[in-house]
Order: sequence, then structure tokens, then C-alpha cells
Amino acid sequence: MTAGAGVGVLPLLAVGVLQSGSDPYDRGRALVENGEPERALQYWVAVRDSLTAAGAQDPRIATAFVATVAGERALGAYHEIAPLMFYWGFDARAPGDGARGEILAEGARTFALAGDAVADHWAEKGADDPAALAVAIKQFWIEADPTPTTPENERLMEHWSRIVHARRSYVYNRSSPYETDDRGLFYVKYGEPDRIARGVLGINGAERREWRIDSDFESRFDVQPQYEIWRYARPLQRGEFTYFLFGNTDGTGPFQLVSGLHEIIPPTARTSPLARHAGVRAWYYLEYFYYQDMARMGGPFGRRFDELDQLWNRPRAGRLVEGTLDAVSQRYVQDDVAAHRRPRPPSWSDVADAPRSALSAQAARILDGNEPRLLVLAVSSPLWRPGVDDPGDEGLALAAHAARHTAIARDHRMHELGRAGLVPADRREHVSSVVLRHAREVGHVTVAAQHDIEYDRFDDADRPRVYPGAAYFEIGPPLARRPGEMEVSDLVVGIAPPPEFPLEDAPVPLLPATQFWREDLLRVYFELYRDADTPPDDAGDFDVRVQVVPLNIGAPAAGDPPGPTPPRPRTEAQATVEVSVESPGPTGQHFFDLDLRNERPGVLRIVLEVTDQETGAARTRATAVRLLER
Repeated sequence: MTAGAGVGVLPLLAVGVLQSGSDPYDRGRALVENGEPERALQYWVAVRDSLTAAGAQDPRIATAFVATVAGERALGAYHEIAPLMFYWGFDARAPGDGARGEILAEGARTFALAGDAVADHWAEKGADDPAALAVAIKQFWIEADPTPTTPENERLMEHWSRIVHARRSYVYNRSSPYETDDRGLFYVKYGEPDRIARGVLGINGAERREWRIDSDFESRFDVQPQYEIWRYARPLQRGEFTYFLFGNTDGTGPFQLVSGLHEIIPPTARTSPLARHAGVRAWYYLEYFYYQDMARMGGPFGRRFDELDQLWNRPRAGRLVEGTLDAVSQRYVQDDVAAHRRPRPPSWSDVADAPRSALSAQAARILDGNEPRLLVLAVSSPLWRPGVDDPGDEGLALAAHAARHTAIARDHRMHELGRAGLVPADRREHVSSVVLRHAREVGHVTVAAQHDIEYDRFDDADRPRVYPGAAYFEIGPPLARRPGEMEVSDLVVGIAPPPEFPLEDAPVPLLPATQFWREDLLRVYFELYRDADTPPDDAGDFDVRVQVVPLNIGAPAAGDPPGPTPPRPRTEAQATVEVSVESPGPTGQHFFDLDLRNERPGVLRIVLEVTDQETGAARTRATAVRLLER
């Protein structure tokens, strides 16, 4: 059946199913299991419309739909509708018991990609408020979309393709959020390893005879555990391969990720009074022969076997000093435990690692007269390896390109409200801006960049033609002018425009940026709004206090957005500027420059407090920037 076949019949069928009381999710799953996946997808699309009309959603259908599309190459035509079905399913306002369970399960599957602290936060919050978790899941995947202006979400489909593969391949147990063993968890998070070594650890017959190890000794302590080593050549850890060891814990326990071989060798090989042969503990025999099996992976396993081989064979076992073996064994344990605790990326995506645009964007709440507005700014450039026109020329020539910036507004449940193109604000069309109406329902803004590259060299043919980029902002409530009260816009930060970037039509006197070198002057722009009845020639006096607060990365707190854990203050703020300003009415536009050369590199929070000298009323605005170190 083609994608369009039977479309006229299926909506009627869906309505009939809803009226009959049967479960649409189960009906679709039955079609999939009966070898009719495309018919199931068409049916679920029709059911979505019927459920929506009834004011309901079903996250089980959402995840089943995406999993079905991701698991069948022949269903590629459904890649555009799959994300829409997914977003629909996680739009639950008051989810029922069945939906609640699937939302919690999908929360675990999703936030495992963001790290343990974020996953724990949403597991706890989702149990109390599954509707908030559903929206957080939707927001996570909207923000993970590498091409936000297109219907497809390549990262979501990559994620579910990995889940489908893991569920087929890594099921010694189902201990992970993906209903797989630990190998499935790492496959979903990091993709296919570049090399795998697997087998059964043990002492073979030839080795047993050579070392005169009796079969009774072997049967007690050599329990033949399974093992698997995964190696990633990509830089999960900077500058080196990353290895993950899986095996039966204590020799016969669950097959799972272990920090080192010491978790696989049975403890009785060290503690049992019978665990000795020729005066040497069974533990050291097993360690030697097990590393011999794992040495074919190379890396630390090969180096350790070489070291043990030196100890065991020069001299022979009868003259071994057990203290030396124990010291080496304990060193291996300490090194493995330290490596296991070392932070590693929460996930790795081939899609997200594709060439992208460098984008700096900002969204600030402002007022235009009495009307709330959103000012959106963007500056970007394509990231790719530039070519050199002339080897003797010191300059690098980039291919011609056209840049487009788009702002997408969504409500607090991540429904798209509308989108608008940004208008170039400079002659070179590097910087763009747009002013949007700030309706109360707006809660999220995506700024998307797209660079279309025009290559003119034959050897550029294999390079991408389109470089996307995106930035995301959670939007607070609209600003408003109230009688007798002042208001302050959100902060806009950047650098003073250099001579080669004249910004004649820019709405603010800066080049937007949120990352700076220590030598850069940070320009901070804000607008101060007085009572709408303030005469145009009336000036007010205000105290302005600016602080720079170093931040660190902490555990998530209530109200934090999904994704990487937000920065938190780590030290007391230091006031960097305290001045008085005179602001004309009703709107004053102000900016100042901060010298950051005395600040340490890292994330900084710029906090602005404006106080009306006449009334004592105050407003505080803040934004985060990153200070780079060359």
C-alpha cells in the first residue's frame, strides 16, 4: 500500500474504533505485528485527528509511530510526519494512567541523553507532574532538531533508529531505559563503536596443562564469564580512544557495564582459603589469563597483559612474589575506578556533529510605545574548511554563500505560533534582526540560520551545500507600562561594531555576541521605560548597578529547562559599575562597555539593577555570557 492509499477509508475506520471502545494503540500495534506497518501508520494518523477532536492525545501512539518509521527503511516517506506525530503525543494537559506511564518511560529515554543529574531531576518532577514532563520532552527534541525550519527532525529519527537496533541486538537483560542491557544504553547514546572484541574469558586446556592447573581448581574459580569491549575512536575523551567493558559481574552475575576486570573476576578467587595454586592466589591467575584474552583489543588491555606477562614469565610462577602481583592488581583497580568516574559526554550524534553554521543570536523583551515586542538579533557565518586561492596569499578565501535567519515563536506547550524571516541590518548581510509582536502566549523562540554555499571548485563537490544552525530562548511574560512605574528591557550584549561592520540599520549599537575573548570590551545595551504619560522633554534620574557573577554547572532546579544543566553562581558577585544616568521620557536607550580582562574564563552572569531615584522602585535584568581563553 502506498502512502496515500486508503486515506479516505481510514478516518472512518478510526472513528469507528473510538466509538467501539477498542484501544487505537493496540489496534495499530496489531497491524505492525501482522506485517502491515504502513497501514498502521496511516491508521494512527487518522486516529490522531479523531483523538485531537475529542481533546485527547496518546504518547504510546507517538513513540510507536516513530519507532515503526525508524525501524523500516521502506517507510522513509513518513520521516516528515513522524516528528509531528511525536510532538502531538506529548501534548498531554492532564494525561491518564496509560499516558502517564509512557510519558515517564519516554522521559527516561530522552533525558538519559542529557546526563544523570538532568535525568534524575525529570524523573522526580515527572512523577508529580507528567504534563510538565511531556512538554519538557517535546522541547528537548525541538531543540535537538538540527534543521528547525524543515518538517524533519533528523536527530529524533537517529535516536529512535538506534533504539530499534539496540532492542534487536542487546537484550541479555532489559535493565536500561531502552529495554536493553547496558550495551544498548551506550549504543543509543554514542552510536556504533568503531571496534568490538567479545568472547568468553577463561583458561584453555593448553594453558591449564602448561601451568599444571588441576580441573577442580579451574572449576571452582574460572567460571567462564562473558565479556565485550567497545572502543570509540571519536573523541568522547579528548585526545584518546574511549573503551567500555561489559561482562558478568562476579563472574556469573548480570551482564552489564563494569569499571574494570576486578568486577568480573569472582570474589572467591581472592577470599576462598582454597583459592591457591603453587602458592599464588587464583585471582592473579585469572587476571593474567583474562587479560591475555582481552589483549586482542589492544590499548590498555594489551599493555596490561604485556606487563603481567613480564612478571609471570620472568621468573616462572614458582618464584613469583605475590606482593608484586597484588600491587599491580590494585593499581589496575584504582586506575579503572578513576577512569570510570571521569566525566564523559552524555551523548554523541552523527547528525548533530555534521557541519553547521556558527550562530550568535539573542531575543530580548522590549516595548514599542505601550506595545510589548520581542527584538530578535542574529549574526552567523558558515563553518567549513576554507580554501586558499593562492598558496602565496596569506588570506583565506571562503566560498560565496547566502545567509537566511528565521525566528520561530512557540507557546508554553511548544505549539508553533508563527515564524518570520529576519531582515539584514548591515550591507554584508551578516547581521539580521526582526521585531515580533509579543503576545502573552509566546513562551519559546527558535532562531534558525541557514547558509547556502556556492562552490566554484571541483574538489568542493563532496562538501555540504547547506549549513544549518539554531539557538533557543525561553521567553518571560510581556513587558508593560504601568501607571507610576518604570520598566526595563532585557539585556542585549555584544561588542562595539568594528569599522568593517557598519550597522546603519541595526536596532541596537552593537554586534550581537554571547562569547568573548578577554581582550574584547563587552557592550551591554538596555532600554528604560517610564510612565507613558511622561512628557518627552522630562528627564528622570536612575541609579544603575552592574555585577559580574562567575557561574558553574550545578544540579537542575525546579523550573529549569530540559537539556544541559544550567549554570549557577559559584562565588559572591562583584560590582563592576555603579553609575547614575539621566533618562529622557518616556523611553531611554542606554549602553556601556565592560572590561573583562580581570575576569577568569568561563560562564559569567551579567546582572543589571536599575533603581528610580525618585520612587525607589527597582528592576533587575540578567544574561549569561561565556568568556573564552585563547
